[in-house]
Amino acid sequence: MRRRGRGQGAVTEALEGLFGSMESGAKVRESLALAYWAGAVGPQAAAATEAETVRDGILFVRTKSSVWSHELTFLKPHILAELNRRIGRPIIKEIIYRAQGVKKSAVVDERIENPSEEDLTLVALSTDEKVALLKELDSLVSIPDEKMRQSITVRVTRDHNLRRWRLDRGWKQCAGCTALHDTDGNLCPICRLCRKPYAQ
Repeated sequence: MRRRGRGQGAVTEALEGLFGSMESGAKVRESLALAYWAGAVGPQAAAATEAETVRDGILFVRTKSSVWSHELTFLKPHILAELNRRIGRPIIKEIIYRAQGVKKSAVVDERIENPSEEDLTLVALSTDEKVALLKELDSLVSIPDEKMRQSITVRVTRDHNLRRWRLDRGWKQCAGCTALHDTDGNLCPICRLCRKPYAQ
C-alpha cells in the first residue's frame, strides 16, 4: 500500500471532524465505498461488476456471472483493505457478490483509459515507486495459498504500473484523497462533491 504523507493525515483528520459532527457520518463513510469501488478493483473488474449498496458495513456487489463472483471472492481481503484505505477507516467488513448481471453499461467510466498489458510491461517505475511496490509485495508472503498469492501479486504489480502509466499521461493525484483523476482542478470528482472547505 502507498504510504500516507503528512498531507494525507491532515485530510483524514479533517474528514473525521466533518463526519463526526454529522448524525449520518457512518452512512456517509459507507457510501464512499460505492464511489471508490471502480478504483479499488481496477477497470476490468469494475466493468464486470456494480457496487449496489452498503448496509451495516456490508457491501453488496452485482457481478456479470458466477465466475466473476468466484474470482473476486479470492481477492476479497485485498479489495477490503484497498477500499478501507481509500475511505480512511475500516468501515467495510464484508463484501457479498451476487451474480445477477449488471444494469449499467459495460464501461464504468468512459474516461478511464485501458492500456494494453504490453503497454504496462514497458512502464518504468521510479526508485520510490519500486520500493513501495516491493514493500507491498513483501506483505503478501504471509498468504498461504500460492495460487491466491500469485494472483494478488500480478494485480498489485499491475496497479502500480497503471498508476505510473496514467501519471505519465497527465493524470493528477487528488489533493484531498490522493486518488488519480483526469478531470480539471486539483480535486477528484468525489472530493469536489464533498466540498471539503480545507481543500478549497
